[in-house]
Amino acid sequence: MSNVNYEIRKSVAVNFVGRYSNIVIQIAVTAVLARMLNPADFGVVAAVAVLVTFVSFISEMGLGPAVVQFQDLKAPQVAGLFWFTVLVGTVVAILFAGCGPLIARFYRDPEYMRIALALGPTIALSCWVIVPLAMLRRAQRFKAIVSVEVTSAVLSGILAVVAAFHHAGVFALILKSTAFSVLMFGLCVARCKFNPFIRPSFAGMRQLYSYSGYQFLFNLINYFTRNLDKIFIGRIMGAATLGIYDMSYRLMLMPIYNLTHVIGPALQPIYAAQQQDMRSIFASYQKVIRLLVIAGGFVGVVSFLCSRDIIYLFYGSKWTAAVDVFAILSLSISVQVVLASSGAIFQSIGRTDLLSLSGTLSTLTSIPAIVIGAWSGNLKLLSWLLVASFMANTTVTFFVLARLGFKRTVYELFQPSAGCIAGVLLLLAASAAVKMNHTLGETTSLWLLGVKVLAVAGSYWLLINFTGDLDFLRKAVAPRFNKRTRQSSGSAVGL
Repeated sequence: MSNVNYEIRKSVAVNFVGRYSNIVIQIAVTAVLARMLNPADFGVVAAVAVLVTFVSFISEMGLGPAVVQFQDLKAPQVAGLFWFTVLVGTVVAILFAGCGPLIARFYRDPEYMRIALALGPTIALSCWVIVPLAMLRRAQRFKAIVSVEVTSAVLSGILAVVAAFHHAGVFALILKSTAFSVLMFGLCVARCKFNPFIRPSFAGMRQLYSYSGYQFLFNLINYFTRNLDKIFIGRIMGAATLGIYDMSYRLMLMPIYNLTHVIGPALQPIYAAQQQDMRSIFASYQKVIRLLVIAGGFVGVVSFLCSRDIIYLFYGSKWTAAVDVFAILSLSISVQVVLASSGAIFQSIGRTDLLSLSGTLSTLTSIPAIVIGAWSGNLKLLSWLLVASFMANTTVTFFVLARLGFKRTVYELFQPSAGCIAGVLLLLAASAAVKMNHTLGETTSLWLLGVKVLAVAGSYWLLINFTGDLDFLRKAVAPRFNKRTRQSSGSAVGL
């Protein structure tokens, strides 16, 4: 067996540099746009973005992970999948643009008709890029992917800021989305270097269709559980309220997606090559979870304690209404960081059927939480209910993964992370006590934010030193790879 330890560590290092470069870019662009545009502008785009995400999931049909998983696909088969996505993406984009009047009627605003038309190309391109991007992931060309994403983010961000400066309003955000999609597609095709013009073939891919079908079902379910809140808020509370909620939610998701995106993309292609060795994958994933708990715990505590400072720093004082919403949602960051990694594991062990099952079970808590919270008209209540549903969904997902996927227990999966989990809960409780001090809670400044972060960092260092996670972290990130381990064929998979 090849040394998976080294491959994961190398891929994670590349993804870390690229992803956190992307974070800086996104934060900078969003901070500028938040000061140039109004909450209603972000709310309008957020409302339509829900529908864009939906049709993108339908167009994707789970083919991206399937291309990565089935590494014996021939060139004609890859070409066939590419042209199929081009056809589907084009048709769906045209249909979406044609539904502009219906969208405008639903949200009671004729402006949505123009917005739907402008977002058509984004839908088409997000489908066209599926196969080229999956080919880069399958080949584990993470440096190429990072360069494509960073370049696309920089150039599209610059275009959006220039458009906002020239009073483009909501269309500055649409330009950002469209430009990013155009650049991602063009650069991925250029870096992928596969020939789509050979004679395509769709033969011999029955297993791939089954795999992608379950993936598509999960994507569809996950879409509704993740976006139903925005649909209800936009319909019941209006665009301005949705803008406040969406910006808070996106800020909460930023560390989740960016932490898991550092590790997640490396897991499926590497584990997929070792999918017959379930014991080794389980041992490795225990360590991945431990890393995510350590990182996600720290970010979650900082986000909760410094919610006011973060909102004011990134968005400005006119976003005060987002402070409490962001603080509540940030309580789920550490949980969602770990949960977000589970999809890659279901995919890599070839059990997208279990992935769709866990997604279906999760709707039993997510949908009631969203419906009750939205109809209450209270964003804080909605946020608390969502946090509770995230906790329940995490329990369900890892029960399915551990018991049905690995034939092990949830306790075994999380046992190495138990000490850090308990410590994070303790720090969150201490942070809540600090926030109840109104003198500290209402004061906002950059230097105070720095003091709070340093205080959390010091407390966190003491915590993980006490639990033994600091020593684990040092070993996990240390370049301990040598020729002997590289040639080893029987060592356990791990970090």
